[in-house]
Amino acid sequence: MFLARSHHIGSVRLASTLVGRSGREYVRGKILKRHPKRPDYNVYLAQSGNRSFVLKGTSDSVVELALDLKREFPDTRRLRVHVDENVEEKVLVYEYFNDDLLSFIKKNPNLPIGARKWILRELGESLKELHAKNWIHIDVKPDNVMINYSQDEQGLPLPQRVVLGDLDVSLKMKGDKLLRLPEGIKLGNVMWRSPEAQTGQGIGKPSDVFSYGLVSLFTTTGVETLHPDFEGLRKDGVDPELEIMGRLISFFGPVPKELVTHVQHEDWGKVMMVLSEALEDGSPVGPGRFTEWAEKDYPNLDGEAKRIFLRKYVGSCSFEKSDHGRSLGGPLVGSWRGGVKYPKSSALFH
Repeated sequence: MFLARSHHIGSVRLASTLVGRSGREYVRGKILKRHPKRPDYNVYLAQSGNRSFVLKGTSDSVVELALDLKREFPDTRRLRVHVDENVEEKVLVYEYFNDDLLSFIKKNPNLPIGARKWILRELGESLKELHAKNWIHIDVKPDNVMINYSQDEQGLPLPQRVVLGDLDVSLKMKGDKLLRLPEGIKLGNVMWRSPEAQTGQGIGKPSDVFSYGLVSLFTTTGVETLHPDFEGLRKDGVDPELEIMGRLISFFGPVPKELVTHVQHEDWGKVMMVLSEALEDGSPVGPGRFTEWAEKDYPNLDGEAKRIFLRKYVGSCSFEKSDHGRSLGGPLVGSWRGGVKYPKSSALFH
């Protein structure tokens, strides 16, 4: 029994140290993120010398994808590709960052608008770099955006670096061909997906840009408008995709026929049109149309900010005008139509 315990203790001690391909030795520390089923997929804080790193256990397929990304973006400063790896143990090594955008915005409700604009500019440039080589992220959301920051003389956070991370489901596109997933398969977080990504059909670069727009709204206001009561939905037997689709249509609809054609899915096409008609004739979901959102509920989203958002974000995605105006007939078209146009310097502000 004693020998068995000693062997177990020794094996744990050995497992606490990882040697990367570079020859650098990493000493595991606390668990940053625990995997619910696979302890070998836990994410650890690690030390090598006087520097902090993150160790992430993963699958063979993700390691292979990570190596492809490293070859495609060897010198990137805007995408969080791994800096080292141990292929035999299926562990990727990443730079350590102070925080992610979701946590950072929540912890700093008084963050100046200038800092928020800077973050969005940097994130927009990160996405542009990824798309320039015909890759799509598919899971753009605040907790996949990493931030390093310091403090200014008044003790306020001062963002210094922003990168787009968690590229585990990213994909290199073949020409202009769009991603169409098998029935029942979805990628990305339901709260931050574009309308077409909710259906799993017709996903491309503009889908990432739509998600970026939702992230931009959160970064600007600090409000998670698309965060539903998941437990309540489960009890009521409501599919989260349907709930979020309804909210998107309520905020940015109605649904144009072009989007239904683009999705090329009979059932989802019917669902979108039924939701669109119901929301036009009945009560809106949540705060209703984006143009009617009030600054008292959405900090920093005054009239000028909304106009800038519609002009530089909505306009940049080729959102079309309709009988209801640019903000209503176009945003659901604009997530995909006509190719992605990146605004100069910033996707929202200049």
